[in-house]
Amino acid sequence: MKVILIIAHHCILPGAYKGFEDILDRLHHDMPGTRVASTSLLDLENDLRTILREDVESVTLLPYLLLNGQHTKNDVPKVVARLQAEFPQIPITLLPCLGDWNEFADMVVAGVRNAQSDERTALRAYRRETKEWNSPLSLSSNLIAQSASARARCSSLFSIELNLEGRNVLVVGGGSIALRKVKTLLPTGARITVVAPQLLPEFKILAESNPLVSLMERVYEPLDLRGVFMVFICTDKPAVNALVNNDAHARRILVNNACDYRSGDFIVPARMDFGENIAVTVSTQGRSPSLAKKLKQKIQSEWGNDLAQIERESNLN
Repeated sequence: MKVILIIAHHCILPGAYKGFEDILDRLHHDMPGTRVASTSLLDLENDLRTILREDVESVTLLPYLLLNGQHTKNDVPKVVARLQAEFPQIPITLLPCLGDWNEFADMVVAGVRNAQSDERTALRAYRRETKEWNSPLSLSSNLIAQSASARARCSSLFSIELNLEGRNVLVVGGGSIALRKVKTLLPTGARITVVAPQLLPEFKILAESNPLVSLMERVYEPLDLRGVFMVFICTDKPAVNALVNNDAHARRILVNNACDYRSGDFIVPARMDFGENIAVTVSTQGRSPSLAKKLKQKIQSEWGNDLAQIERESNLN
């Protein structure tokens, strides 16, 4: 198996990897049979060594960087040289950084020209519709507002139930929120790993009674995401949350961010089980957890007996 490993800067800002993820998607689609992976400059040596220990035919490295500076001239080549000596049977090819590609300058110039052309076209259309000679700044603000409004109207989440049995799930955080997530995950049969510098005592009780729960009482590391299907971010530290969020997205891993649902991929609705086969969920699209809690309490108090009775009658029939 051939491997393409793309090296990007490390960044904790939510959404920073969007363009990077688009390229990963294109490579996955256009190069079937080739494994496409990503890493950061910080993780390069560990991630590359892990890949080389697998059954791979060759590895091609692409520095997703614009400038041919310290990283591309010294840091990355040193890592490649060390690991090539360690794994001489597997060829490692280091491509130039993006800024040194012959096609890159043409692409940038074409993009700027297209942007200017689109700007002029949009400006003429806007003036025709409003019959006002607004400044380009006003036009940009108007278009941005329209775009934001459209996104808000189309932000409905897709409801789904996932089979997590045997899947690796990572929970980052050791407080009460993380504990609730773990308790919710236990019935699914997922293999749950919890990582945090400090863990509530209840975690150890759960781990002792459930072999599917593993605890790591230390700070989160990007290597914790290896082989993970889903991540729950449950810390009260924004920098840690953003770091885990971006690391997971760069690796195409589903994320639930308890502190900022908009930066994640999914939310977990409030769930109620009645009898053996009926599950009712309540969701406010992540916008009002307190309202979801009130609705859950109302359904449990007013519908619980009726739903249980319906299930019993269905079983009899």
